[in-house]
Amino acid sequence: MSITPQTTPAANARTLLLPYTLGLIIAMAIVQIVIAATGGEVTILAGALTAVVALGIVVWLWRNLRTLKRVRFGVAIAHVIAFVTVTTSFTLHAMTRVMSLGFEVDGAGDAARTLLESSWFGATIVMSGLWGLGLLIHLVGAVLGRGWED
Repeated sequence: MSITPQTTPAANARTLLLPYTLGLIIAMAIVQIVIAATGGEVTILAGALTAVVALGIVVWLWRNLRTLKRVRFGVAIAHVIAFVTVTTSFTLHAMTRVMSLGFEVDGAGDAARTLLESSWFGATIVMSGLWGLGLLIHLVGAVLGRGWED
């Protein structure tokens, strides 16, 4: 009689992470469309919608954590996907806004100043910086754990 250790089968990263990524892209596109349709400013509504997306990320992570842990660097990759999707959506919207304001105002400098003095500053620079720091710490931990987060 031989005793062989049971190993958990590897998870399919594409099947797991591709729908997650596409769902985040669609969700953040909706958030940015709502922001544009309601005057182009980051308001409480935009924050609430972004919080709903964040809650969706948490629920997805909670429901898929066991499978995600069977993908090397899986949890870290899900974190990176969330970071890139959310921050890029706000940054691209802010860039589009600056460019459009640059044509209306007395130059790009005034447009950039106007943008940095508005709620877009927090939605782009502050969110990217703070979340990016947390992501960096997560990635270093994942590397030290050789990609497995148990």
